[in-house]
Amino acid sequence: MSAQPAVCSAPRPGREGTRPGHLTVLPIPDNEPPPIPHGHVQTAPDPRFIQGALAVDFRREGHDQLFGPQSTGRRDLPDPEVWARRLITAIIEAMDGLRPSNQLNRWVDPAIRDRIMRCGIQARQRNQRPGGALVVRAMRVCEPVDGVAEVAAVIGYRSRVRALALRMSGVDGRWLITALEIG
Repeated sequence: MSAQPAVCSAPRPGREGTRPGHLTVLPIPDNEPPPIPHGHVQTAPDPRFIQGALAVDFRREGHDQLFGPQSTGRRDLPDPEVWARRLITAIIEAMDGLRPSNQLNRWVDPAIRDRIMRCGIQARQRNQRPGGALVVRAMRVCEPVDGVAEVAAVIGYRSRVRALALRMSGVDGRWLITALEIG
C-alpha cells in the first residue's frame, strides 16, 4: 500500500471533496508480467518473464578482496607440524563422538566438518566406547607452495593403524584444513 499526499489547489476530476494536504490511498501498480500459458514451451528466455531477484555470486572470485578470506604466507603462520598433530587428535576425537564437531569450525572447511560430524553422530548412535589414547606414529609435512602444507600421518587408535592425509592452507592468519582423507 502506498500513501501519497494529494496536494492540489483545485479538486481533480473524480476526486471531489479532497482537501489539500489530505492523504489518499492509491492501489499498488501491477508491474509483474502475465503468467506463462500452460503447455507453452519456451526456447529462449523472454525478458518479460525474468524474475526480479538479486544476483549472488557464490564463487571464490566473487569475494571482496578486502573483507573476504585472505590467504596468509608461511612466515605469518605457526609451525604446521605442531598444528597438524593437534588437529589430527581433535578430528579423530570428533569422528569418535568424543568431541563436538563445532569445535573445529575455525580450522576445518565446512564440507569436511560436516563429514566429520556425520561420523561422530554414527559413533554416538552405536554407543561406541572410547578406545584409548591416539598415537601419531609417524608424520611427514611437505610445503609445496607458500602458505600450504600437506601432511601424511600414520596414527594408532583403537588397536588399529590408520593412514591419514590432509592439506592445510593459510587463511586469515591460521591453518585451515581444506582436504582430508583417512584410510
